[in-house]
Amino acid sequence: MKQLIDKILVEKTREGRKDGAYSRLLGDEDLGALISRIHATSISAGTFLENYIVSVAPSLPPNDIPKIFDNSLKEGIFLINKKVIKQYITTYLNMESVIEPDYIIVDCTQHFLYVIELKDGDNFDTKKSKGEVQNLKTYSKALANKVPYPWKTQIKVCMFNQNDKTKIVSGFKSCITETEAMNGEEFCRLLSINKADIDKQRSLACEKNIDFVIDELLHISVVSRKIHQKLTH
Repeated sequence: MKQLIDKILVEKTREGRKDGAYSRLLGDEDLGALISRIHATSISAGTFLENYIVSVAPSLPPNDIPKIFDNSLKEGIFLINKKVIKQYITTYLNMESVIEPDYIIVDCTQHFLYVIELKDGDNFDTKKSKGEVQNLKTYSKALANKVPYPWKTQIKVCMFNQNDKTKIVSGFKSCITETEAMNGEEFCRLLSINKADIDKQRSLACEKNIDFVIDELLHISVVSRKIHQKLTH
């Protein structure tokens, strides 16, 4: 878990380039290197949620995946990540040129397979929306044609940090219904994950990042000098 948290800490990211574009833009190598370091952290942080979920959610072992299709998987709720989906389920479905969903959640209690696109944010509006929803529906339909009764499939678009489903629908350009929208609380509750733990880890990381960045800025002479000038005028 510590390695995951380190991915969202600026101080754990290697030092940025002093000869990069940020240095040329700002006219100071140390300041440019710090901005570069922050930028690099933001990129590595992009996979934090995905990796955190995989590390704590109950996962379905690949050798149990055939049980979905012969109706011998009797209890539990499991997560299947994109890598496993691609390697085991897409192959079984004999699909070509397909874009896999981020996750499939297998709910043995309700006999549902949720085909999920996860967005780590609370605001999402892009021209990709229609295509992404179509990819989910294509995959869900192929899956539905292979699973036995009483199993069903349903697409879900999850905006992890947006609780209002009407905003999720709007953010996805109304390409989905409210039934197909999912918030982070629902996602976590379904998998018995504590969302508050994720939010807490991120909040703590933010505090550490702010302290680190401020300390680094104050060590850069041009920055500390200008801050002093602004505070004394």
